[in-house]
Amino acid sequence: MKLTFGLISIIALLISFTMVSNADVIILFDEDAKNEAGAGNFSALFVSHDAGSTVTVTNKQAFSGKVSVFVTPSQSYNNQMTNWRYSIVENPTGKGEYRYIRFAWKADGGTGVMIQFPDNGAWGAVTTPCVNPPAPGTRRYIAGTNVTGWSGVCVDKEIPKQWIVVERDLFADFGSFTMTGMALTPFSDGGAGDYYDAIMLASKKTEFPKVYPVEPRGKIATLWSSLKIN
Repeated sequence: MKLTFGLISIIALLISFTMVSNADVIILFDEDAKNEAGAGNFSALFVSHDAGSTVTVTNKQAFSGKVSVFVTPSQSYNNQMTNWRYSIVENPTGKGEYRYIRFAWKADGGTGVMIQFPDNGAWGAVTTPCVNPPAPGTRRYIAGTNVTGWSGVCVDKEIPKQWIVVERDLFADFGSFTMTGMALTPFSDGGAGDYYDAIMLASKKTEFPKVYPVEPRGKIATLWSSLKIN
């Protein structure tokens, strides 16, 4: 099939969305590229591992692009990742200031999945397993059953058996804080582990790259799926 000028333009536009992030967006992980927060070696940022947990960039599953990160139970983490000082504020105005987060996750078995963010190296408070926002000091998102008891905002009662996109207002959920690291926490609950992908911060929701789907549940599709060239 000959490519028309219009189709070529669409493909070029999609590539630009995929490869170049907006100035008000920081990609924490997507394709494990050198221009992401992991500087092309995202798995090496995780220096602590509970219960033999491992972090692997894999091409076996991907929400977008070619790879995702797979983490085995019970969790891998680092509260002070190199060059990570992302200010979560109500009104971002400068470099390094953000308010919103978007990520995709998928569970390989188990009953729950979690992602955590430290504030200047300090992990979140523990009160009750699921808290309603605003919940300053907790800084965790959970789907499924929270078997850890660590407090966080439970975004879904069901585990993400397929890729699910989560988009949240970090400031509304947790208040102001400085994100200096991350914990990826697949629970020790019989599952093989969890996949994470397309993790990014933005100053405005409208700044997220449009190539990524935004529906938090239901139909998951990217614009690439309609570009089948024979």
